Amino acid sequence: MAARIALMAAALLVLAGVAPAFGQDTGSAIAALGEDPLYVEAGAETVDESAMRDAIDAARDSGVDLRVAVLASGPDAPALAATIAAGLDSATVLGFTPTAYGVFSDELSQSRLDEVLADAEDALSGPDAAAGAAAFAAALDSGGVSAGVVAAIIIGLLVIVGVAGRLWDARTRDARQARRRDRRRAELIDRTRRLADQVLELSDPVELSQDPDFSGKYAAAAARFDEAELAIAQAATMHDLDAVEQRLEEAETLLAEVTAGLPRSGRPAPE
Repeated sequence: MAARIALMAAALLVLAGVAPAFGQDTGSAIAALGEDPLYVEAGAETVDESAMRDAIDAARDSGVDLRVAVLASGPDAPALAATIAAGLDSATVLGFTPTAYGVFSDELSQSRLDEVLADAEDALSGPDAAAGAAAFAAALDSGGVSAGVVAAIIIGLLVIVGVAGRLWDARTRDARQARRRDRRRAELIDRTRRLADQVLELSDPVELSQDPDFSGKYAAAAARFDEAELAIAQAATMHDLDAVEQRLEEAETLLAEVTAGLPRSGRPAPE
């Protein structure tokens, strides 16, 4: 909680353009850490920069965006870290002065940060800043989950839920379409059965009429019927079923014309 309050106070000072009360100029550190995760102030004690960058990389492997500032002076390292963090995006700032260290993180929960600091306390308090940073990074990897990792997990879960939802919608939509196709197919099958009866009933009267016009229409109707009956079994889409219905309508129209004409030409003339 104290670190959060320090960050808020430091942020207000940065926004107001006022240097922190402890008099340390952090503008150079903020600007540098915006481009490079390691800043060593001119005049600061020599550090093993290679080891320091290894520690920064290790922290990032644990999901923590670690920025390290090694300063030449400063009486209040925690306040310095909070002030620097106020000038950066979401990050974890580890600050070293010749006599102290300070950490501020808006990625880690306070309880997790306390655990990490407890594990790395001895090395952080020692004379070797690089060793302190390495211990801090190692403690990050020793257990717990950073806020960044939690966010990544949450995002991953949301993606999974979203994909699952889309798959479910797709399957539900496909199931609805399949049910509609099945109902339509059943309706057309009933229609072909009724039409088959009509084709059989007209077979003999058409033959007896010996009328080439009726025979041609009847043959065309029978052909359309046969095509429709075969196409129903092969139809896989609603478009295919529409084509079946069109053939049935053509057959029905032709048979209706034959039926309407047969009473006049199919019956023998009265004596």
